[in-house]
Amino acid sequence: MNWRGKGVPPARWRALIGCFVATGVVVTAGCGGGSTPPVRARTTATAAPTPSAAGLAAWQKLGATQAPPASLEQVSLGSIQVVDQASGVSATDARAWAEAFLRTFGYVDWAVRNDQEAFLVQSGLGTTAPVLEPNVAQAEQARLAGARVVIQQETMRRLVIRTVPQRLQPTFQNVGFTWTQYAIFIDAVGPITTTWVDGQGRQTVKSQIPAGAAAFELVGGQLGRKDPMGDVWVMSADWDCTSTNARQALAPLCDP
Repeated sequence: MNWRGKGVPPARWRALIGCFVATGVVVTAGCGGGSTPPVRARTTATAAPTPSAAGLAAWQKLGATQAPPASLEQVSLGSIQVVDQASGVSATDARAWAEAFLRTFGYVDWAVRNDQEAFLVQSGLGTTAPVLEPNVAQAEQARLAGARVVIQQETMRRLVIRTVPQRLQPTFQNVGFTWTQYAIFIDAVGPITTTWVDGQGRQTVKSQIPAGAAAFELVGGQLGRKDPMGDVWVMSADWDCTSTNARQALAPLCDP
């Protein structure tokens, strides 16, 4: 969730910008790696959150060393508009997928901000390593630097459910992603700021996207039940739709 851990995120959930060579062209994937990984997530809470009721043992099975806040299990679309542009998907399912995506976004964000690299790998939130690899790298780099990650989250305006033509399967596979029939286009804008804070409170801005700048992303995947998290959007691909190469390769899926 390039959380970005995305095409640029990341992660949402967005993280780093990664450039991959696909069928002779360079394609920027949402979870690619870049010099300054912008993890798009929520800012660090000021008060200690209530831990999940599932208990630490349940989360340890997913690689976590602490229980995430219980609030991550509950999501609200708020003012985010859900747009169903996929054939054969009901409005009810589209809304459920959008909510599941927000839940995934929240867990990826929490993991990056709390040094939970093993959770990102073992949680099942991504089907292949490249999807969450930028988020894992972001969390690891901050931990090794003795810093924590603080992120100002983008503003999501629409979550658009789209059908992914099977002819694009090779494009997905060439960058290590898995093709799925559906994807969620994220219509989001900045500001987005990723800051590292060291043990002495010194802040270093790692990446910045200005207010109003596009932060579009296409996240392939499907609905999945992952206890104790609940229903999540299991990510199979994460594309940075602000990349010209990605827009050309995936047209018109990356169009706002």
